[in-house]
Amino acid sequence: MLRTTLLLGLLASPAFADCPKAVTDGVAKAFPKSKVDKCHPEHEDGKDIFEAKITRADGTKAEVDVAADGSILQVEEKIAVDALPDAVKKAFAARYPKAKAQRAEKQTAGTTVTYEVAFAKTEATFAADGRFIEEE
Repeated sequence: MLRTTLLLGLLASPAFADCPKAVTDGVAKAFPKSKVDKCHPEHEDGKDIFEAKITRADGTKAEVDVAADGSILQVEEKIAVDALPDAVKKAFAARYPKAKAQRAEKQTAGTTVTYEVAFAKTEATFAADGRFIEEE
């Protein structure tokens, strides 16, 4: 009984309050032994999705966008600026010659991998081959 009460209390906590079972099940399937730290609903591009912040079994953290049916839409992982592919580093330096990259993220959506580079209140996204995608 105590175990059930503790489990229900955990599932009712703010981190899980807005995260349906299909979403947590989808994360668990894609990232075995991971822990969902936070989960909340979002509305992007006319679709309802859920953003789950997770800690993997190896201690690394990621942000996972999940559809209501539990399918993984995108995974965002912080990476060191030095870990950016050379093509992205070169493209960033060419496009923003006076900027210094402050942080980087690897974004994986299915088989598509992009890299977001943050600098001076700006974020630029590049394909793995260095092609510029967008600036925010």
